[in-house]
Amino acid sequence: SQPRESFNSHPAKAEGEEAGTLLTPSLWSLPSRQGWQEQRGRHTRDLQLIDAYREHIKGESISRMLSQAITATRTVRAVLGTAEFFEFALKNPYGVQHTVTIEVDHPELSVILDPREWRHFKELTRSVTPVEEEMFHLRDDLKPQVYLRPNETVHIPFKYQTFSADPTVVAAQVGASPPLPLPPAPPAQVSFQVSRGKPIALLRVKVEPQPHVVDQTFRFYHPELTFLKKTIRLPPWHTLPGAPVGMPGGEREMFVRCSDPDIICETKNMGPGEPQDIFLKVAGGPSPQIKKFFVAIYTDAWLAAPVQIWQFYLHSLQRLDVSCTAGQLARLSLLLRGTPAPRRVQAFTSHPQELEMDPDGAFLLPANGIQDLYIGVRPRRAGSRFIYLNLVDVESHQLVSSWLLCLSCRQPLISKAFEISLPAGGGRGCNKRITYTNPYPSPRLYFLGTNRPDLLQFKEDSFEVAGGEVYTIGLRFAPSQGAGEEEILIHINDHEDKNEETFCVKVLYQ
Repeated sequence: SQPRESFNSHPAKAEGEEAGTLLTPSLWSLPSRQGWQEQRGRHTRDLQLIDAYREHIKGESISRMLSQAITATRTVRAVLGTAEFFEFALKNPYGVQHTVTIEVDHPELSVILDPREWRHFKELTRSVTPVEEEMFHLRDDLKPQVYLRPNETVHIPFKYQTFSADPTVVAAQVGASPPLPLPPAPPAQVSFQVSRGKPIALLRVKVEPQPHVVDQTFRFYHPELTFLKKTIRLPPWHTLPGAPVGMPGGEREMFVRCSDPDIICETKNMGPGEPQDIFLKVAGGPSPQIKKFFVAIYTDAWLAAPVQIWQFYLHSLQRLDVSCTAGQLARLSLLLRGTPAPRRVQAFTSHPQELEMDPDGAFLLPANGIQDLYIGVRPRRAGSRFIYLNLVDVESHQLVSSWLLCLSCRQPLISKAFEISLPAGGGRGCNKRITYTNPYPSPRLYFLGTNRPDLLQFKEDSFEVAGGEVYTIGLRFAPSQGAGEEEILIHINDHEDKNEETFCVKVLYQ
């Protein structure tokens, strides 16, 4: 046999070499008695902390397990304005009577307390469970209570109904493709408690929002930071989709609810045979804010399901009052304030034939700078009306600014009037001529315009005539499709586009 080798003579072959670890002499030194006591003390403190934590969560774990045992789950698919009705079977598990308090932690989930409303929803859902009159009592804090005999089971009616709509969610238009599924809403919980707040049952209601259908869309443009007051006439109730067919009794009363609680939305029944109107009062925000909301229309007083949903957009615009003359150019400027970053913008208008802009294309709006946008308004007819002007970032397609031009346009003074007769019913157009005399002693340049470019064209849009001389203006009238009469204005403006004279031609199509 071979003698055993010592560690001192061969340190490289000590235990642990196969694991690739080189043991140093310090690892083989025994710890002192004081070191062992400190390590043991740390272990003891760790065990005490673990025991204390276990004792602390033991009650919570037991309570959680007991809550899971008495918890029932219900899923509702919520659509804007539609009431989701369901009943929960509540049983008294004790051999003695109890008064149970019902606590609901969600504002859109409620207990149906009125037996007439309960009966109405049971008829709609064809539910066969009994309806108990005066089953609920309200405490001072408006929490409903129900009295249960020993081991008695009753059905508690619930209604989940939401009128809130996320403005970022796109609703389904009638005839459009189905929208994408909506994200789930926070769940609601109902607690049924006896004395001292002890729960005997828990109900967890999962909410799955569903997209709603939009039957009509309304878009209003209004000056910023003002109230929009609008009255919209409701159609006859029997013409609305979903209305019962062949029901006697004349006109039924209709009800409305708005998705925005800060908007006044109401309707009144004006009596038999009278139409109903929706009255809206909406507070507009700063320009260019767009407020979006929905209005649900019902034909039943319990608001079970809307027969129509209307979508509204309110565009808040900067108001600009313009006083002008028909056929004459009115010039003004708008002050543009730059955003923190430079932007490439362009102005767009609702009436490009009557509103011209400078610059008329895309231009750079410097960061935090100030720049003027020059506009010229040449309305074709007299009266009061609106023109919309938007400044848009052409790269991000964002709305930078919006204006509402409120035109107060007066009719120009008519210096001459003519009357001609033209054949109706199509065919070729007709050429006419009128004369104009330059009242000034020097040569002048004039420009021609009309309020009906679809019916009248000029041989030349401008002409120059010497002082005191007469110029013949060539006119071409377009054919008309039917008989009648039209009043066509001919505006003669100077080189600054100010109106010198206006002729009126009354055309009789026979």
